[in-house]
Amino acid sequence: MRNAKIVCTLGPASDGRDAIRDLAAAGMSVARLNASHGTTAHREDVIERVRAVDDAIDDPLAVMVDLKGPEVRTAEIDDPISIATDAEVTFHEGEDATPERIGLTHSIAAAAPGDTILLDDGRIECRVERVAEDGSVVARVVSGGELGSRKGVNLPGVAIDVDLITPKDEDELRLAARADADFVAASFVRDADDVYRIADRLEEYGGDDIPVIAKIERAGAVENLTGIVDVADGVMVARGDLGVECPLEDVPMIQKRIIRTCVNEGVPVITATEMLDSMVHSRRPTRAEASDVANAVLDGTDAVMLSGETAIGDHPVRVVETMDRIVREVETSEEYAETREQRVPTAATDSRTEALARSARYLARDIGASTVVAVSESGYTARKTAMFRPGVPVVATTPNDRVRRQLALSWGVQPVTTEYAHDMETVLDNAVDAALDTGAAASGDTLVVLSGMLTELEGTNTTNTLKVHIAAETVATGKAVVAGRVAAPVSRSPDGDLSAVPEGSIVALGSDFEGEFTGDLDRIAGIVDARPGMTGYPAVVARELGVPMISGVTLPDSVADGTTLTLDGERGVVYDGDVIAPASRR
Repeated sequence: MRNAKIVCTLGPASDGRDAIRDLAAAGMSVARLNASHGTTAHREDVIERVRAVDDAIDDPLAVMVDLKGPEVRTAEIDDPISIATDAEVTFHEGEDATPERIGLTHSIAAAAPGDTILLDDGRIECRVERVAEDGSVVARVVSGGELGSRKGVNLPGVAIDVDLITPKDEDELRLAARADADFVAASFVRDADDVYRIADRLEEYGGDDIPVIAKIERAGAVENLTGIVDVADGVMVARGDLGVECPLEDVPMIQKRIIRTCVNEGVPVITATEMLDSMVHSRRPTRAEASDVANAVLDGTDAVMLSGETAIGDHPVRVVETMDRIVREVETSEEYAETREQRVPTAATDSRTEALARSARYLARDIGASTVVAVSESGYTARKTAMFRPGVPVVATTPNDRVRRQLALSWGVQPVTTEYAHDMETVLDNAVDAALDTGAAASGDTLVVLSGMLTELEGTNTTNTLKVHIAAETVATGKAVVAGRVAAPVSRSPDGDLSAVPEGSIVALGSDFEGEFTGDLDRIAGIVDARPGMTGYPAVVARELGVPMISGVTLPDSVADGTTLTLDGERGVVYDGDVIAPASRR
């Protein structure tokens, strides 16, 4: 499976039901709805289509509502206007725009002489000369150009006095709560308090269980990164505005810093903006774009995001297929494996869940397990398991379908909905079934199962079980007498006569056996004795031969002679089939 997930922005080119299903088949895990475009009513319809696709496919498909936020834009105009270099231009709050006076959606009176005003992602640059008494800002054009309708306005380092949650955002938050969106992305957050404001407003509307993704796109947010990561449910590296707010040459290292901070804290992180931008029209990405995606994956990002490529592009499905191939190729490389081993976070000293999740990572590696199964009602245990980037798939079982969709964003996690488990035996059964059903494990594989108390209080110290389990049917259990494991055909010998026993067999002795073996002892690969005890004659023979033995086990009649069984002399368990071969192949 692919570890890094793909977030796709839906738009005119991709928001039909068939298109959504095609994108999901190509590798989309999260559908992003950008509230900067379209209407709230239309987004509600699209969410219903995404839900219908999610119901029809096996892998989870989540919905993210991305708020427009308090952005400053130029006025809406019919035709572009030309802004001449070295000309004087006045910015004011208004709904019209000429080459001399440009209306904006919000006042920028907080600017001061010498501040920079960037229009249209920095394509036009102005420098403030003075601020008039009426709040209009007079600036000199440093670098001119054509200005279109409703273009973004950035003032690096200037705190514009704009409400975090706009009236339009209020509508989107109500939609998110009403439609049970899986994530809300908060634009232009400045600090942890802004994240709390979005979460509080969601709670007012009944969406208190919707995770908030904080978009880092302002210089102030970079400065307050640690505080934001501490309170956010996820983070997006929004490189578009970030590349305008901060010096362009700083953005690559800021991106790496954000990803590393999030991984160390176990907070999902999305790398976004122009990742395969040339594929809006081109059928192939540039080499630089392919390297951009690869480097984000190498850095450990949970997800990579497509924007215009899938929203308005000429061939959205091809873009997702291309990104999927790039990610998979990186994740099979030696460099990726080496980087993952070198950057394992440390567990918080006060978190038993993190300690066990980190232990599960290394235990799976050391015993050759094929899968880590995280049993998680709220998703907390699964996300903490993903935090340590194990070298095998993470299958997350949860009784909550909403959590299943939300885990679609987390690195390396394959979420599966299972029935609520009230005891450990059912937990293990569900874990094995989920690992087999997803294809993450095959019969006979070894699993590492991480489970907590299934309760709404699942959290920092509720994970309490770490167990190694074999994904195979248990035939019988007894007393471990001689350690070791062997997989071989079983042959019953009521009286100990080995003459008819095929070479290399597990010999099963009945409860009436009292004598000694006759014949070639080298035919014995293991012993299953129906009688209890650890010191009888069969035990002596097993120790001398160095073959595993279990006592107190009567094989059921349904197990015919010649059936291959695995005898685990360390656990005292007899499994159906060969459960050793899969582990040895790894």
